[in-house]
Amino acid sequence: MNNPLSIITPRPEVRQHNALINSSFVLNTLEWRAFTAILARIHPDDEEFKEYFIPAPELVGDETGGSAYLQIKGLAKRLLNRTLYVELLGPNGERISKPDYEYISFITKARYMRQRGGLFIKVNPEFIPYLLQLTQRGNFTKSLTKELKSLSSSHSFKIYWLLSEYRTFGTRTFTVEDLRFRLGIRADEYADRFNNFKAKVLDKAQEELADTDLRFEMELLREGKAVKHIRFNFSASPLALAPSATELPLVAANTPPEREAWATTLLAAGVGEAGCEVIRRHLAEGQYPLDYLDYVLEVMRRPRKAAIRRPADYIYKCITGKLLLEEFRRSQELMAVPKVEKPVRKTAFKPAPAETVYRLAEVREMYDNPGPFSKRNERAPTFEEHLERIYLSQGFVLEKRAGQQVLVLQHGPAQ
Repeated sequence: MNNPLSIITPRPEVRQHNALINSSFVLNTLEWRAFTAILARIHPDDEEFKEYFIPAPELVGDETGGSAYLQIKGLAKRLLNRTLYVELLGPNGERISKPDYEYISFITKARYMRQRGGLFIKVNPEFIPYLLQLTQRGNFTKSLTKELKSLSSSHSFKIYWLLSEYRTFGTRTFTVEDLRFRLGIRADEYADRFNNFKAKVLDKAQEELADTDLRFEMELLREGKAVKHIRFNFSASPLALAPSATELPLVAANTPPEREAWATTLLAAGVGEAGCEVIRRHLAEGQYPLDYLDYVLEVMRRPRKAAIRRPADYIYKCITGKLLLEEFRRSQELMAVPKVEKPVRKTAFKPAPAETVYRLAEVREMYDNPGPFSKRNERAPTFEEHLERIYLSQGFVLEKRAGQQVLVLQHGPAQ
């Protein structure tokens, strides 16, 4: 006995786990439309997939008759045979730094019914961690359904999602090899000349995304004559999350969320709010532990022959680029090895309380020269307001030491 299938109204927003966004697969335009239509019918509270009905106009537009029937019938067959090369998650549904990948069939059932005028689809339950219950901040990306409807090129859909993941930061850089992998481009495609890849993939996506909220400019970064990296620069407003029963109660608009201690420290060092948001997402995904941030800041404070010109940029690059992560891990392994401690003569002195100290001249230099990773539009209009907002309001006090003005934050009482 067949149960009647309910029709689910599409939602204005769609969500994907960031691991799925960064997985390596390619869909053609019609398959991407079906994929988007499925996402639009998933509610954040859903615990299992349903059988989704997609009306023909969402897939083939105004086409009707035999042409539409043949397209959708062919789509149903292709979807059943389509496998995605998916980035595997950690034990708690988090991304891991060096993931394995696996081919997984996306659809378990697909059929076109001419009398109903649409396609019925059932999604493989293996994709539940990637598409359902996506309410944890930092593990998923949201986009608007209406923005995706204007796209017609297969690679434009994927590039839109890859940029949307970084919309709060406004820039994302890939190596050419990494971008080709995430777009699912075969080794023999556009392999003769980079200009072919640029014209048929990048320029096409740039043209299509110009009509969305993620229009972008490209920088081609070369090593010698060869293009090695592609930097996408864009400006997009952050998207507010729709409420759901599984999310925390919404905070009133005039009540700022409590800032983490590490974010306060990085903001004080000159890293912008957008940079902290990227780091926040990386921490949620488990790309590095919280202690790694402390290690990078400790390295920053070490004596060096030449001063770092843009300290905020250096901190941000070291953290998000994981430039010191292996060194950090080795240091943790060394700390785990038991050491024979020599007896230490007790003294009457107590150790000084832990504190963070910044020279006021350095803070002023970072304010005047913020660099690309601490956006100018995040600064207060005057240096005095900047001091109050980023430092004094967070517990820093202005002192004079050794003839210099410094900002001091005490982390705890003396032992």
